Amino acid sequence: MKKFYWFVALAVLGSASLAAQNDDHLADGLTSVAAIAGETETATTPQDSTTVQTPTAEVPLWKQKLYYGYNFDIYYHHDSRSHQKDNGWSIAVTPEIGWKLRERIYLGLRFGGSYQDLYSTYTYEALDGTEISQSLRVQQGSWEVAPYMRYRMKTLFDGKVGIWMEAHLYAGMEFPRVTDGIALGTDYDGLKHSITYGFQLSPVITYRFNRKSTFQIFFSILSLGYSGTTFCYVDPLTGERRKEYTNDVIIFSGKLRNLIANQFTPGLYGLRFGVQKNF
Repeated sequence: MKKFYWFVALAVLGSASLAAQNDDHLADGLTSVAAIAGETETATTPQDSTTVQTPTAEVPLWKQKLYYGYNFDIYYHHDSRSHQKDNGWSIAVTPEIGWKLRERIYLGLRFGGSYQDLYSTYTYEALDGTEISQSLRVQQGSWEVAPYMRYRMKTLFDGKVGIWMEAHLYAGMEFPRVTDGIALGTDYDGLKHSITYGFQLSPVITYRFNRKSTFQIFFSILSLGYSGTTFCYVDPLTGERRKEYTNDVIIFSGKLRNLIANQFTPGLYGLRFGVQKNF
């Protein structure tokens, strides 16, 4: 009978041990499945709090605001009046520097110079009534400074194209030199230099290639404003000095009529173009 009890006791202990062993494998299996499914968190090594990622370098404010540029103006000149015909060409180079005051408002300063080669033909009547023609070639250098303010009215094509209205003041000097012909009796007789000044309002269209480069073109033919000129003469014989003044109200509708009449005015019909560069 005692043998029977010992057998029952060993059987109970063996089944309990087997059950415990099976429970361990089942628990291990469930833990593995849960870990794969992401239901449980595994212990990880804490990150070093002293490790800081370096942020991407941003463009400094002054590089976003400050810009420079260079503009070119090359055109053929023709002006036909009652007793005078002018033909020639000119080239102007005007660097600029500016500041983006706001998203739509730019302030800047243009300065530079130009060269003009002009052929003039004067026609007048002699005392005996005969018509006399006189030819003259004048080469002229000039410089100009022009502060401006530009306002962007509209953008097109996801901001690539900008339509601006620009207002600028300008002042400069011109130095003509007669290289062929006789200036006696012409507009250049004794002319030493002239002073130009005025203000102008004209549209500008820009195209942005990228953050650093923007193409721009000035439509001077659509300008409004005022221009004045002071001519400074010196009599070659007496050395006497005198000044003459002219002025012109720039209204593009009137200038377009002159254009149709084949009369071109320097600086008003040339298409100035250039490039703005950011730093």
